Amino acid sequence: MPAAALKDYYQTLEVPPSATPDEIKKAYRTLAFKYHPDANPDNAFAHQHFLEIQEAYTTLSHEHKRRKYDEERWLNGMSHRANAQPAATPQWLLQEAQRLHTHMQTIDTYRMSHTALHDYVLLLLSDSHMAILQKEDDNNTSIVQLLLQSTRHLKHPYMQVIANRLALLVPAHNDMLIRIYQQQRRSYRHALWQQYLPIVILLITLLLCGLMVVY
Repeated sequence: MPAAALKDYYQTLEVPPSATPDEIKKAYRTLAFKYHPDANPDNAFAHQHFLEIQEAYTTLSHEHKRRKYDEERWLNGMSHRANAQPAATPQWLLQEAQRLHTHMQTIDTYRMSHTALHDYVLLLLSDSHMAILQKEDDNNTSIVQLLLQSTRHLKHPYMQVIANRLALLVPAHNDMLIRIYQQQRRSYRHALWQQYLPIVILLITLLLCGLMVVY
């Protein structure tokens, strides 16, 4: 989901991001009763808001969906901060890379929003930022290291694009280029494994069934 399109489900349910599951459920019941179409038959706004309340509750009441949404929401906020930055500097980009790296240590990377992470990293590596970093490259190695660690579980199509940009920041740093290439290869192998895993499971199942028939 593009960062700019992300809805604020906490605002919709009128609860803080720290709200407990019980608080979310209580808020949902109160708002659903207030804006239910049966109670507002001639109010188109109420009907639309009721649908938004249901949508918000569907996500925030589900532990894994909420965790993924919170990650998108955090990255969305970071994107707004980056867009609002009047003049990016190498030091500021390093600080943002450090902030992202610290955040990525606290989340479940296997359930994260790959799209949101990809979009934010590419925002940090935009054409204008790349020009700044290529002109003043003192922090580039540190930035590349931090972004590599932050994206180590990123899906291959996303990682491929980011890897190409990272390589442009350290063209003469062979060790870093090797690390970038290795991470890109790991993401590719993981993608292949995910693609063929169902086939492997099917073949193993058929083999076991065949052995059961024989014996």
